[in-house]
Amino acid sequence: MDSVHAMPAPAGRSVHGTARRLPRWALWALGLAIVLTYVCLLGRYRLAEPDEARYAEIAREMLELGDWVTPHLNYVKYFEKPPLIYWLTAINFHVFGTSEGVARLWPALFGMIGIAMAWVLGRSMYDAWTGDTAAALLAASPFYFGLSQILTLDIPLTGLMTIALAAFWFAYHSAQHRRAWVLVLYGATGLAVLTKGPVAAVLNGGIIVVFLLLRSEWAAFRWVLSPGGMLVFLLITLPWFILMSQRNPEFLHFFIFDQHVKRFLHPNEHQQGLWFFFPIVFGGMLPWSSFALFAPHRLRQFVAQLVKGRVSDATLFCVVWSGVVFAFFSLSGSKLATYVLPMFCPLAILAARFFRDVVEAGDSPVLRRGAATLLALAVVAAFAGVVAGVVVDRPQITVILPRVYVGVAGLTVMAGTALLLLRRRAYQASMLSLFVGMLLVQLIAISGRTVADHYPLLGLAIRQQARPEDQVILYNHYVQGIPFYAGRRFVVVGGHGELDFGSRQGDQSAFFWEKDEALLAAWQSARRVFLVINRRELDPLLEQLHPPPRQIAAQGKKVLIVNFPG
Repeated sequence: MDSVHAMPAPAGRSVHGTARRLPRWALWALGLAIVLTYVCLLGRYRLAEPDEARYAEIAREMLELGDWVTPHLNYVKYFEKPPLIYWLTAINFHVFGTSEGVARLWPALFGMIGIAMAWVLGRSMYDAWTGDTAAALLAASPFYFGLSQILTLDIPLTGLMTIALAAFWFAYHSAQHRRAWVLVLYGATGLAVLTKGPVAAVLNGGIIVVFLLLRSEWAAFRWVLSPGGMLVFLLITLPWFILMSQRNPEFLHFFIFDQHVKRFLHPNEHQQGLWFFFPIVFGGMLPWSSFALFAPHRLRQFVAQLVKGRVSDATLFCVVWSGVVFAFFSLSGSKLATYVLPMFCPLAILAARFFRDVVEAGDSPVLRRGAATLLALAVVAAFAGVVAGVVVDRPQITVILPRVYVGVAGLTVMAGTALLLLRRRAYQASMLSLFVGMLLVQLIAISGRTVADHYPLLGLAIRQQARPEDQVILYNHYVQGIPFYAGRRFVVVGGHGELDFGSRQGDQSAFFWEKDEALLAAWQSARRVFLVINRRELDPLLEQLHPPPRQIAAQGKKVLIVNFPG
């Protein structure tokens, strides 16, 4: 699967089947298709609960309060994550206005940055074909695409870590411009720390150290441990940490110990088994990961070469990169599926190398079986859709089923075209068909996100009808999106959730009520009250609500009621 030294193919022939080599316009068209699929639907859907709405609301409050140092959520201190994405999102809101598409712009951009880095690294490490394929594989991996379409921290973290590790590779591979690449390494790592915390520095440092130790490159530590690079890192990270600590003495203990050390060693949530990430990585790279199942001899050969140390520096670096990320989070007590996203770029490069070897050897059975499997999956999905349409009696099915059928049609055309092209030994064209088809399937799948339970209509109703002096209340559940769409602060009755820490900073008694008595007193006052509550929680309170409530909006399991006549 890999030679000791990855060499570019001789001029005039790069892969088997160059008689049908893809023209340059086809590659440009694929690149344009990637960009379009990554940006065209960003503003079509309401913000998802809880992450998207949370991060958008923090950015909105940052802009409204004018406090760019201390993040706030529902106008109380929120210390769980560093501020870089809040800053970038708030700047977007200031320049372009507050909307869903604007909120998701940076994740999509970082997703495309990661794809571009896969392209650059694949070309640098191996050859142009591998770089082109690695970029396409990463762009057409459902897990990676899906996370690039939502406002979370994982794609920005992944993009910045990828830039940093690519800079290390360029510095390691060539002494030319090494000093500049090392500064990029430290600078991108500093920005990654400002995105999601010290874990970025730990992972990048661990990957580099393990790689250099395995290669016995002791001399490389002299330029890796760069005083100039460390200065750049400190200049990027320290100002915010110092200002935060000065303004909020409670910050460092909560952020470092509670949110990182304690979460890694003794978490109280997201506890999963050691094997948790195996199906996530395999499933997240479908259908490409399934092709490897049809070439077990290649996998055995690759593992044997890896164990004997007979792989190139490029291959070893990609293995170490993905392996360290996987091992670190597998050993963590707290696990979320998104944690392993930084390993997808090196996996895409390794997968591209795998496909290059398959194509170069003319190993059409591997590609044919993979395409046939996709065709079979399309048939199974179509049958499942028909059955679901009969047995499932939920309104969401009317949204999901049309997309299932369109996706099945796309998958069928994609796999069928690939099989026809394989009969003509047009290997690269068949893979292009698979890439385009997967981009289409991803787009169809993400368009179905409207079926999730979100509550924007309640927030928008409050924004339209509530006056500045009115009281708006969330009962027992802090729902992230309602304050964002309402554009104001809420009183929280009962469960504080992730606002618990902030509710204990200063006197917040006017906005955090532990018992129903305060709610009932407010309801009976002369002040206009807007209350968001679950339907099942409203029934026990109805007899105590005087005057009787008037419902003005409803969405999902929640209703919006008021204490004044229409």
